[in-house]
Amino acid sequence: MKRKKVIKEDKILTVIGKETMIAGTLKGNSPVRIDGGVEGEVHIDSDIIIGEGAVIQANVKGHNIQVAGRVVGNIEASGKLEMLTTGVVEGDVSVHTLHVADGAMLTGNCSMQRAPERKEVQKKANT
Repeated sequence: MKRKKVIKEDKILTVIGKETMIAGTLKGNSPVRIDGGVEGEVHIDSDIIIGEGAVIQANVKGHNIQVAGRVVGNIEASGKLEMLTTGVVEGDVSVHTLHVADGAMLTGNCSMQRAPERKEVQKKANT
């Protein structure tokens, strides 16, 4: 069975290349792919792809986040966090949906939040 891609790579407008290192806060509203390095904070109001070989020493906040590289810091995904086989996360994660492939490594705490519409359905079911 073929899995549906959550992050559409053809919609990415910003790419941080392999030879690029950013220190500080990276903010934006459109999908971002990071293949280089970031130290500081990453706050994207959209999807984030952290490519294989990328090293992120930052807290990362976005919608759907795919990790194939290394993240040292906390991750907050308002949608899905997908860790690919080569992905490493050293920090706490807060997500709605989590997918961890065989071989990926997560060192930290994980909390899964209910989506707002799921909270309403749960409240109605309990009344």
